[in-house]
Amino acid sequence: FTAQDTIIVELRNSSFPFALIEEKKVLLNTNGETSVRFNNADNGVPYYLVIKHRNSIETWSANPIQFNSGFADYDFSTTQNKAYGNNLKLINGKWCIYSGDVNQDGFINSTDVSLIFNSNSLGELGYLSTDLNNDSFTEIFDLIIVFNNSSAGIQKITPQNIYSDVER
Repeated sequence: FTAQDTIIVELRNSSFPFALIEEKKVLLNTNGETSVRFNNADNGVPYYLVIKHRNSIETWSANPIQFNSGFADYDFSTTQNKAYGNNLKLINGKWCIYSGDVNQDGFINSTDVSLIFNSNSLGELGYLSTDLNNDSFTEIFDLIIVFNNSSAGIQKITPQNIYSDVER
């Protein structure tokens, strides 16, 4: 059993400090796809798309996109370079957002591993941030995902990282 899931899709200004223009919480279909209608998008103006999910790394579009006649099409799953910093993982022929950022701090690390381990030890069930594969159980499969992504040093990569490094 896999429950339908939701994501937040943000539309952000294309220049620093990347102001939030609009955000929508949307339901994904069973293939992990969705459509979003933004009311505040202006034609010909570049925007970053940002995907946020309850237990995944925040992921930005590789480049700003523009709307034409009120429409823009963007598919993160077709190539790795659709995400800023190529921050996607190939799974079954589709490029996917990394799972495992349970505490939403921008890093998949030992804290996330511990949270999933503890949830598994307690036998927690349901729509939880510790259930990475969305089967309503926090179990060994979720631990394997978070451990592998933690070991690979997966973290959020955004245009903001560039400016944060400059300001230090």
